[in-house]
Amino acid sequence: MRKAIVGGYMMDPKTDMEGYYDILIEDKTILKLVEKGMLDAQDYDEVIDAAGKTIFPGFIDLHVHLREPGFEHKETIKTGSMACAKGGYTTVACMPNTNPVIDSVERLKVLNNIIKKDAVIEILPICAITHDIMGETLTDHESLFAQGVFAISDDGKTTMNSELMTEAFKNSRLFDRVVITHSEDHQVSEQYKDKIYPIDAETSIVKRDIELCRREKGRLHVAHVSGADAIEAIRKAKSDGVDITCEAAPHHFALNDEIVDIMDPKSKVNPPIRSEIHRKALIEGLKDGTIDIIATDHAPHEVEVKSGTYEKAAFGISGIETAFSVAYTTLVKNEGIPLMSVVGMMTFKPAEIAKLERVGSIQEGYYADIVIVDLNEKHLIDAQRFISKGKNTPFDGMNFEAGVNMTIFRGEVVYTKLNLEEKYVK
Repeated sequence: MRKAIVGGYMMDPKTDMEGYYDILIEDKTILKLVEKGMLDAQDYDEVIDAAGKTIFPGFIDLHVHLREPGFEHKETIKTGSMACAKGGYTTVACMPNTNPVIDSVERLKVLNNIIKKDAVIEILPICAITHDIMGETLTDHESLFAQGVFAISDDGKTTMNSELMTEAFKNSRLFDRVVITHSEDHQVSEQYKDKIYPIDAETSIVKRDIELCRREKGRLHVAHVSGADAIEAIRKAKSDGVDITCEAAPHHFALNDEIVDIMDPKSKVNPPIRSEIHRKALIEGLKDGTIDIIATDHAPHEVEVKSGTYEKAAFGISGIETAFSVAYTTLVKNEGIPLMSVVGMMTFKPAEIAKLERVGSIQEGYYADIVIVDLNEKHLIDAQRFISKGKNTPFDGMNFEAGVNMTIFRGEVVYTKLNLEEKYVK
């Protein structure tokens, strides 16, 4: 089966290629790129009209929570992957803090079987650094890496034991894999149950992990960086040659703490949404390349645990369906960051960190993972129309620009804006 995407404006950050190109797809693969109008009609069986739209590589997110197994009332692989597709994502990496925790080869195989059965896009499991994410005993990193796992993380909790983290960084060097860290000094943060904990709780752990990674010559990826001091520490570590990357989440670079209301915890997230000074530091980090990628930290919850007081509510924002619109409006329209740069942080750069092949770019021989967007669309975010089971977002009721019209994974349409409720909400 051959199909063609015709009439759209293509932008590919990895090759720095843009213009009006038609894309010929054969089965799962991009077969050919030609100038607009040059495809021969006999060469394809199906036509996708992208006139007036912009074509990007499918987005890649290295930090989502899909909740299954154990928390299927919050999200499942099926609903989560469909929500990702609606957001334009064709590859995501899911964190291991499920029930049970993904901390062994046996549990990884169970999850992979669910993914194979239910996912509509590529889902890459991340496994735990320590058993049950308790920070007490290491998992079998070598066996997990042998199964193709690209990263380990105790996300949601900081591995406070420096000796265990030292071993994790040693293994990241030995097997050329990534340690993804959640940077939170729990001895500090636990004192702030009903309000935002101070930025020092993040900074101190970022600095600790930089030093451990430097000493062991490992690979470190700092998740959801939120503060100016942590960004500066990462900037310096990069200049010193430490193998370190980091990510920023849309809710951190688009919002500041003026939105935080302890009586309405939709904005409760970990790390917290910070002051405007820290938000601006994130913007500068995105502009100068200190921050490598955009990741959503998609964390869906049922309404009951995101209601009531700030102290009792769960942490997390359901962010995968709104990410591109928030990033485009905030970074491109409001902050003047080039669109090509923003899309690069959502495509080929995360692919490089995870060492993924044939994704993150629109090139001949690459997988046909493609998103078609309407940059002129203006819309109001309505959480009740999310495909995700989690409707928890502080962006509900806000206006943004740009919307995903279609997502293609391995040559097959997995999301289209047409007939959304009938076809995708199940």
